[in-house]
Amino acid sequence: MFSHTSQHTELHKSILRGEEQPTLQRCEDCCSFYHCPFCGPEMFKPTIKSKCLKHLQGHRRRAIRHKEFFIFKCHLKCRTAPHFHCVSCTSTFMRKDGFLKHLATCDSKKSKVTVVELKSDKGLPRPDLHLTTSEACSTEEMPVSGGHRSLISEDAQKIRRRKENFEQHVCPKRAVSEEAESQGPSDSETPDQNSTGGIMEARVRSDDPATSPVDEGDPSVVDLSVADHNVSDSAANPHPIEADVAIQTLVNEMFSGRTSVESTLPQRSRYDAQDLCPFCGLMLHRKNLQVHLRRKHPDQVSNQEKPASAQVKNPKPQRLLLRQQQKIAMESEIRDVFRHCVRFPVPVSASVVADELVDTANEKRCITVLARWSQCDLERGMKLCFSQRWTLLCKRDKIEHVLPSGTSSHIEKELLSCHSPFGSIQALIREEAGHQYLEVWGQNGLEKSLDLTALNKHGKVYDDAQFACLAWSPCEKKLLYVAEKKRVEPSAHSSVASVTEDGGLVLLEEQDKNVYVEDWGEGLVGKSCPVLCVADLNKGAVIVYAGIPPHLSPGQALWAPNGRGVVFVGQWNEPFRLGLKFCSNRRSALYYLDMKGNCECLSAEGVSVSSPRMSPDSCWIVYLQGQVFGPHHQCLRMMLYDMKNRSSLVLVDVVRRAEKVSHPFTGQFAGIYESLPSQCWSADSERIFFTSACENSKAVFSVDRTTGRVTQVCGLDPLRLDDFGSVQLLTIQKDLMLMSCSSPNQPPCLKVGFLSSVDQAEDMHLCNVGGADVYEGFDWQPMLITPPSQEENHQFSGLNFGAILLKPYNLPERRKSSLVINIHGGPHAHFAADWNATAAALTKLGFAVLMVNYRGSTGFGQDGIESLLGNVGSQDVKDVHRAVLCTLQNETTLDPDRVAVMGGSHGGFLACHLVGQYPDFYRACAARNPVINAATLLGTSDIVDWRYSSVGIQYAFDRLPTSQSLVSMLEKSPIIHAAQIRAPVLLMLGGRDRRVSPHQGLELYRALKSRNTPVRLLWYSDEGHSLSKINTQSDCFLNIILWFKEHLN
Repeated sequence: MFSHTSQHTELHKSILRGEEQPTLQRCEDCCSFYHCPFCGPEMFKPTIKSKCLKHLQGHRRRAIRHKEFFIFKCHLKCRTAPHFHCVSCTSTFMRKDGFLKHLATCDSKKSKVTVVELKSDKGLPRPDLHLTTSEACSTEEMPVSGGHRSLISEDAQKIRRRKENFEQHVCPKRAVSEEAESQGPSDSETPDQNSTGGIMEARVRSDDPATSPVDEGDPSVVDLSVADHNVSDSAANPHPIEADVAIQTLVNEMFSGRTSVESTLPQRSRYDAQDLCPFCGLMLHRKNLQVHLRRKHPDQVSNQEKPASAQVKNPKPQRLLLRQQQKIAMESEIRDVFRHCVRFPVPVSASVVADELVDTANEKRCITVLARWSQCDLERGMKLCFSQRWTLLCKRDKIEHVLPSGTSSHIEKELLSCHSPFGSIQALIREEAGHQYLEVWGQNGLEKSLDLTALNKHGKVYDDAQFACLAWSPCEKKLLYVAEKKRVEPSAHSSVASVTEDGGLVLLEEQDKNVYVEDWGEGLVGKSCPVLCVADLNKGAVIVYAGIPPHLSPGQALWAPNGRGVVFVGQWNEPFRLGLKFCSNRRSALYYLDMKGNCECLSAEGVSVSSPRMSPDSCWIVYLQGQVFGPHHQCLRMMLYDMKNRSSLVLVDVVRRAEKVSHPFTGQFAGIYESLPSQCWSADSERIFFTSACENSKAVFSVDRTTGRVTQVCGLDPLRLDDFGSVQLLTIQKDLMLMSCSSPNQPPCLKVGFLSSVDQAEDMHLCNVGGADVYEGFDWQPMLITPPSQEENHQFSGLNFGAILLKPYNLPERRKSSLVINIHGGPHAHFAADWNATAAALTKLGFAVLMVNYRGSTGFGQDGIESLLGNVGSQDVKDVHRAVLCTLQNETTLDPDRVAVMGGSHGGFLACHLVGQYPDFYRACAARNPVINAATLLGTSDIVDWRYSSVGIQYAFDRLPTSQSLVSMLEKSPIIHAAQIRAPVLLMLGGRDRRVSPHQGLELYRALKSRNTPVRLLWYSDEGHSLSKINTQSDCFLNIILWFKEHLN
């Protein structure tokens, strides 16, 4: 009775049905990696399975859900640009909005309309009934009796009359045209004499063949004649009105008993601008926002709305109110994103506190691991510390089970802590109510407590990374630590203060009370004269060691074998102190002090020494050694001191360029740049383990004590750590390694594993014991860039540099991301591919972030560091700009017209250089404590030596500035480009900065204000150089984002 047409079309590979997942198979043709099924190899480079799966997650998030299908964006060679494939036809679309419109119209075309004639009385008009193809098919097998026909005919007549009345009143022109067209049938509309049951043949056609050229040649569209003189051609009504749809719905319900008729009304295009509701965050058309506010949020806007007449006459105040509300909503979103990114805890230390043998026959052990974490709390504006314990059930050198850690323990007011060699007791130094206490905790609680302040033997205990230590003696009866030397203020009745027997006090005459006291600069304010202190737990007394020469400041101390003396690093404090934090080029040496007060130098003179570590057998000391002055952070030597023969030798020398190392996989080693872990020796005292920067990542290496061979243990390729960008070794005890692993889109997690043998490092089995198991929704990729010949440093030719790009997912169609250039300070520092809360928050807010490791950064060898000396302001500026150009050339999703730059210290120095040297390229700038004028900074910085070294002048304590040196410093400063700066500049300054005076930023602020260049200055009066307080970090981030959104959009 009904003619029905169906079409079976094979789905494109970018269209999946339901929850079907794309299949991944290892490539056997061109490589052994995995290809993305939706991207060609030139679009997505074949890689390992885990990275390919993450890439597919991005495809899934951007896919279009249509009925039971997932339509992925196709990057194959079907077309020259990325596109979507239609489910119902062979059409492809590049734009998402156009594709969505096509899906709606294509579905209506494929839902064929069947016109049915029902016999009725001759005097009555014939009903106009429309059925979709699917509904016609459902009625094909339904018998229609005479009674049913009459019932259908009566209902159809009523529907027909209602439709005609509606058309006469609402659409009179259309009614007239239909009457004119229904005057008589054409030759091709002769009724079929053989039709039975009063139901004639139907013609299956599209709603609008005149405007649908895609279907003109479609063989699946069947054209049958219709014997109804009163049915008008569909071309006269290409877009049915609501009455047509209502009639069609009623007829479909009569025949099929369901209402699955899709509306064929034309969809309206949505090109209107959208606004964000300030109360619920819903995106609405601008013309609908006021209606939404009145309906959904009447209480919030009742006091703010004006009468309708006032709104029509003067809409500007209303728009200003909406913008203010939108800004409030934006600030709330920024704070939420930053809170989300900084809430992840970061491991700061770890140790093995217990190791018990539970099954001797099977060599089963029970090991307890303790880790300390740092976490930011924005509500209280402070960093919290907590500890976690895990129990590892091990068989030989393999971890079989990891028992849950349970609840974390909050650590309050602890400065230092240390477990005893046997792990049975723990010592810690706590500060509370202005007093410092030394506490010893055991299995039965608090076993010993000493009030160090009340004992009055010394000043404040040091807890920094440059001097501090807390070490148990081998007998577990004494504790060694570093504190400030006691200073006695003169009384009103006495001009001379008393002195103790151990010489721990400093005499002050009445005339000396206002004498300037030096300290060790930024981050070490108030720390001037450290002393070695020993707490005797049996006697409950504290002894200050005597015998250290006055020109030395001791620190980083440890017990000598058998506890007969101490080994320490002595920093030279003559002729005056320079800033020590972040500076590994200060003159120092390794010393031994016995119990009688005899001090002996163990290392060479005229060098810089740090990180002494004693081997488990107490026969060897390994330490790091560098040069004095020059780069304030540099590639270091690893030295080995033989306690028996009293001699030192070079174990690992300075690396000039990155070199390949021994490893079953491809590995590189670029030198040692950071301090050694507190526990870095293997149990057999044959290997030393450490973390070091290598290009854009951090990896764990080991060095053989006898041969000096360096081996990569953990990095990007080995040990199935390819999901992480960087690995940080926290400790190794009894060959159990504890490491922090992270990447730019994965917060840190703690992994443990045994290192079973020297030659088979790849056999180490790692277990994840703690940390955030989170994968943030953005992508990242490392980059290696070779400067062009015109930007080459001819003295250090062939150097390359690196960068790390973070890109957001789920961008609106045809919308490009703004690019933020993040530049590290130092300049001898490093951006590793690890978790960076600021960069992650920027990316989650829709910015792409490029972190550049320009020539001079650590991780690329000593040649790269030395190449920057004398070339600041030119080589590093060109490297950053070159990295930006390469990124924009390779990434088409980035907007070259919306590029901003940010950085702190030397990074702020480069940011200001970039907006001055390339004024038409960068659109906004945010700088934290930037160096603006190196000449005026010469007399105010705590690292005056770097001011000379940066411009290529060798420094000495007695050097005086000359006109040539001052001119050289000025020429390399951003202040000379201030007149060319047109980009808006945001300055964030710390009022107590000892490294870069806040007057540097004020100098640029005044220069820009005088030239009407947009500039804003934030002054944090109680902050230092790092702007490290939690509230300050949050406020800086909020202002940076608002500044960029205002001037980039």
